[in-house]
Amino acid sequence: MGGGASHAARSAAAMAVGGGGRRMVEAWVRDAAAHGEGGRARAGASLARLVARAYPARQTAGLPLLMELPHLYHDLYMAYRDRRCKVCATVPHRPALCLACGALLCFASECCRSVNVPGAVVQGEVCECFAHAATCGAGTAAFLLLKTSMVLLLRETHWCIWGSPYLDAYGEEDPELKRGRPLRLNKERYAQLQVLHSTHGLDHYSRVASSWHVGAHRY
Repeated sequence: MGGGASHAARSAAAMAVGGGGRRMVEAWVRDAAAHGEGGRARAGASLARLVARAYPARQTAGLPLLMELPHLYHDLYMAYRDRRCKVCATVPHRPALCLACGALLCFASECCRSVNVPGAVVQGEVCECFAHAATCGAGTAAFLLLKTSMVLLLRETHWCIWGSPYLDAYGEEDPELKRGRPLRLNKERYAQLQVLHSTHGLDHYSRVASSWHVGAHRY
């Protein structure tokens, strides 16, 4: 790892964590610098584990942190199953949970459209998730689609399905909740999403950048 990259990583560590968390990320930087490309690959794979240990619970560090999630997906689903949307006051047919603020929204629904949302890139009529992203996250948002367990990412006019932070005992996602296996929160995966969201790294992460679709205002 070159001097510039090492300095950037240390700066990110100083911004993101303090105390013991900072020391953990600095150890990751030293390991990457000492072992070249191979060390970088191994250190990159372990970064999410370090962040998960540094943030066992929600912190206040001046960054837009994501909400805490229960260990079992069943508990999360049951907690929101009968919640009503604050806009239309009905139980959403396709509920979307904002992972930044915990708001429950109607995903891709005609009932909660807004017009000329302040701060939105697209003016005119837009759907609720897009309008919420403009006001809650300056155009960037992560929503957990409760009937699929998958995360929807919105970034200005683009959207993509990131995957799920909940996996079964075999380490697999269940995109449509059809297998009937218990799903448990994978802290490393959720920590990775946390880092991407908090550092506005969505545009620079290859898995996301290669999957963007235009038309986020439809959601």
